[in-house]
Amino acid sequence: MIAVNTDALVKKLNEIPSLPSVVYELSRIINDPMSSTKEVESIMSQDIGMTTKVLRLANSAYYAIPGGVTSLSRAIAFIGFDTIHQLVLSASIINALDIKSTANFEIGDFWKHSIAVAIASETIAKYIKHPAPSDLFTCGLVHDMGKIALYFVAPEALLQIAEQALSKNKTFYEIEVAEGVKPHTEIGRMLAERWQLPKSLQTAIRFHHEADVARRSGLSADFNQTADIVMLSNLLIHALKFGNSGHKTILGAPNELLNRLHLHPQGDMPVVIKDIKAQLEQGSEFIKMIANSDVETNGDKKAS
Repeated sequence: MIAVNTDALVKKLNEIPSLPSVVYELSRIINDPMSSTKEVESIMSQDIGMTTKVLRLANSAYYAIPGGVTSLSRAIAFIGFDTIHQLVLSASIINALDIKSTANFEIGDFWKHSIAVAIASETIAKYIKHPAPSDLFTCGLVHDMGKIALYFVAPEALLQIAEQALSKNKTFYEIEVAEGVKPHTEIGRMLAERWQLPKSLQTAIRFHHEADVARRSGLSADFNQTADIVMLSNLLIHALKFGNSGHKTILGAPNELLNRLHLHPQGDMPVVIKDIKAQLEQGSEFIKMIANSDVETNGDKKAS
């Protein structure tokens, strides 16, 4: 049996540092319809390392900005406030959840998987005409962050779950449920709530393994769609064997999931998968860049 003391887990979870203040300040400004590019630049100027990282990401082939950008104002003009915010939030979360790799849990492969799910989520969101595809990028990126949070508070438990998932050809989540361990979906939700992350992100984290809408605690149609997109993206990235989040089991997408997203298995899915593969190829440099923990903030350099 894998033993995890829930009270100790919650206590240790509260010891994980908060995200940098620039994340919350930027969120406040971007959610204000009267905000300006200069206000965003002013906030970002507080963290030169993060600004440099965002500009490098914006200049990657994934965004394909003509001629590249050397300033935030030009980057915002091409990719928008929302995408800049998602890049800052994504880089900050990856930096905050900085752990060492082990034999059974390679952090580089974990983030490779997570970023691929982010790209797939954004790609699917665009395909089905979601109003804010960049939001789905971050939802995909954070969907499994509960696993890293578990490593922070109970590293042996995470490694035992990963070992069992591999030896029994089960998913990480299936082992958690079988062992009666608080699942990464709940641990991740708890951390997301503590970090005051948007409800859409909390939804993606909590429900990306729950295909039954009736078991999703009465979510709105929009939040159910968010959960569906991230769930499908996660299944597809596992099927494409892109990265590794702690197991190698491949599961098919439930028909009811595809139906809710109005994606036909023969008509739409081959196109969606082709689009995702193209975006992963185009974003190869972007994936390496954002997964690399070389973000320097406040003069400090973090190492994985």
